[in-house]
Amino acid sequence: MNCLTCKNRNCFIQNNFSPKQISKINKLKKIGTYKKGEFIYKKGSTPKSVYILLDGCLEIIKKDENGGKKDFYFIEPGEMFGYRSILSEEIHNTSAKVYQNSKVCMLDREDFFELFISNKGMAEKFMKFLSDQLKIRQKRLDKKIKI
Repeated sequence: MNCLTCKNRNCFIQNNFSPKQISKINKLKKIGTYKKGEFIYKKGSTPKSVYILLDGCLEIIKKDENGGKKDFYFIEPGEMFGYRSILSEEIHNTSAKVYQNSKVCMLDREDFFELFISNKGMAEKFMKFLSDQLKIRQKRLDKKIKI
């Protein structure tokens, strides 16, 4: 799948980069195909990539002490995930499980950081993206707590 011809208009890459930048990212990324029930990564694993859901649906799961689902949310096409553990240099504290057969774009950790080093604009756009993600999560929390 070529990023320049991708029809996923919700994609972080599609919405934030020029065609020249997208071409560079396209050469670096890999695409994985996953079946329902498979894991993209599991809690406790070392982060290797940043991911963008191309097609399908995933759930991000955090289990409680008894092994039950404590907290989870769904990832929809175009959403980026797995980046928090890459940025914090920590193991994954959640699992990403395939809810519907899915295709996932993957950008290796080293390539992801190289994009920041080579492109000041990407760093700025990514900081805005992180800020927006914090707002979304805060709204989800507010709904759960009913503030």
